[in-house]
Amino acid sequence: MVNDQVQFVGHATVRATLDNHHFFIDTNFSPKILGLIKRQGQLGIDLNNLPDTTALLVTHAHYDHLDLFSYKFFSQDKTIIAPRGFKSFLKKHIHHPVVELSPGQSYENESIKITAVPTKHRGFRLSGFTYTNCNGYLIQGKNHALYHPGDTAYGPHFKEIGQKFKIDVACLPIGAYRPSWIMKERHLNPAEALKAFEDLGAQTMIPIHWGSFRVAWDRVNEPIEELKKILPSSNKGEQVKILKPGESLSLLF
Repeated sequence: MVNDQVQFVGHATVRATLDNHHFFIDTNFSPKILGLIKRQGQLGIDLNNLPDTTALLVTHAHYDHLDLFSYKFFSQDKTIIAPRGFKSFLKKHIHHPVVELSPGQSYENESIKITAVPTKHRGFRLSGFTYTNCNGYLIQGKNHALYHPGDTAYGPHFKEIGQKFKIDVACLPIGAYRPSWIMKERHLNPAEALKAFEDLGAQTMIPIHWGSFRVAWDRVNEPIEELKKILPSSNKGEQVKILKPGESLSLLF
């Protein structure tokens, strides 16, 4: 029996363990993105000792969130859950079964229910602006529910999701927010992440999308430094759990 827990693997990669099922979200184990952007710091998981995984969730097509190299570490019978329109692309490169979900649709496996929810972002690959659909996900088990939006800007979707679901843990991205005139329509800054956390009504927030890859003007650790500065003036300080890559939070509440 494994306690429900959430592990921050690094960047946007999260391993969620609910009801003895393991899920990886936005799996990226690579040392570089596109062979150019180098990972800073260590990957927060032992690739030689990965847990038996139920499903792999993809929020959108950007290379730091959909890293095809990383899927070689999983057996080909593991299901990939992805936005609508991704199956044909994924099948060109890997042989896993693919389940496509549009926002509002769900996938169920035993006691687990995974629901795609709206997010505010646009994805693409260098081959073109074909794979622009994006999902956030809510993973619900018997006792806990986890929310992961991938990349997202701030918007009314947070309150809407919070009104529909009881959320125990929200993994919220805080990085790649500068320059703001471009990024404010694509990503959250730390203050906006706290506002989104409040809108969601979640019990706990785990900051993600920092500390591994520099994909915008903000330095790789700048987002977490900024979050730490503003937390004391927030009423959410005790509910925000900052995990280093590789650290886990046991869900005992």
